Amino acid sequence: MHRLLAYLWKDKVFIIAFFLALISCFIVHPSIAYLSYINYKVLIIMFTLMIAVAGLYEANVFSFIAIKLVSRFYSIKWIALVIVLATFFLGMWVTNDAVLLTLVPFTLFVTKQTQQEKYALTIVILQTLAANLGSALTPMGDPQNIYLYAYYNIPFASFIGAMLPITITGLILLTIVTLVLIPSIPCHTVTVSPKISSKKIYIYLLIFINALLAVLRIVPEWYTFGITVFLTVIFSAHLLKKVDYTLLLTFFSFFIFTGNLGQITVIKELVSSYLENPVSVYFSGLFTSQFISNVPSAVLLSTFTDTSYWKPLLQGVNVGSMGTLIASLASLITFKFVIKDFPDQGKTYVRTYTLLCIIFVLIITGVVFIFSNYI
Repeated sequence: MHRLLAYLWKDKVFIIAFFLALISCFIVHPSIAYLSYINYKVLIIMFTLMIAVAGLYEANVFSFIAIKLVSRFYSIKWIALVIVLATFFLGMWVTNDAVLLTLVPFTLFVTKQTQQEKYALTIVILQTLAANLGSALTPMGDPQNIYLYAYYNIPFASFIGAMLPITITGLILLTIVTLVLIPSIPCHTVTVSPKISSKKIYIYLLIFINALLAVLRIVPEWYTFGITVFLTVIFSAHLLKKVDYTLLLTFFSFFIFTGNLGQITVIKELVSSYLENPVSVYFSGLFTSQFISNVPSAVLLSTFTDTSYWKPLLQGVNVGSMGTLIASLASLITFKFVIKDFPDQGKTYVRTYTLLCIIFVLIITGVVFIFSNYI
């Protein structure tokens, strides 16, 4: 019973999505039309990225990059800035949760080795914001980006253009806040010798490039899927165990749920009537994310949001990744590491994280509205 409850708590978003999908099946009875609900391209791209990132993570690629950068500095201020910026830029290429899973433990290790643990919480908070803001720029940076990019068939250049004000503003804010909050204190340099451990690094890079080609719509998604499965089974079959199938099933469940909701005329007309301008769409994405996370928010709201309003929805759920701890599932990853290493600092972490999030959200929202002419 304890294990069951632990599983339900750990994967509560999936459980909620599953039961919502199940309930909706009693309202809109299962039929062949269900197949049209599923966005297979999203699932394939996410699966391919998970395989590639798992391989690169196993090969210590991300740690190698981070250690190489940090080892050149002898002040905690500049070490912190390098860590935050590395998280920010890596987040553009791999999903934010994968970056945090790699670099948050690295940050905790670095602060211990340099004897600057008292700044660990602040750096990790800024790192979390960096992962969410950096990953917002590209379709492959976040699960919700992958979904919205495919759902609305957004041109790649248009996607980047829509997210550029958010990313640039975030980069400026992260740099300023890091330099202000972290003092310039000399410290021991990081002496760990970085090594890339796997001989299969080129296979993992090929799978990653394969995913990018699908994102850029250069190759069909089913071709990407076939190549990924072939290379993985032949060279690294164990990576299939590291795929987050629960997240894929969560998307699958939300596809069924939102697809069925879209068939209920009363609900569709009611919600769509509210999402009739860019301001309401943006804030719906922002606020809904605070309660059910930005990934399910993107899937849910897209069902009722007109194609012409993809931009405010995309911006809203990405800015919405900041705020409460559950606004982004990646933020929960960081919090778990903090609780494990600093069990008595949980409340301090939440207060500081929330305060910085509010400041970032207010400033970035202002910039979005100025550059997007929503008012």
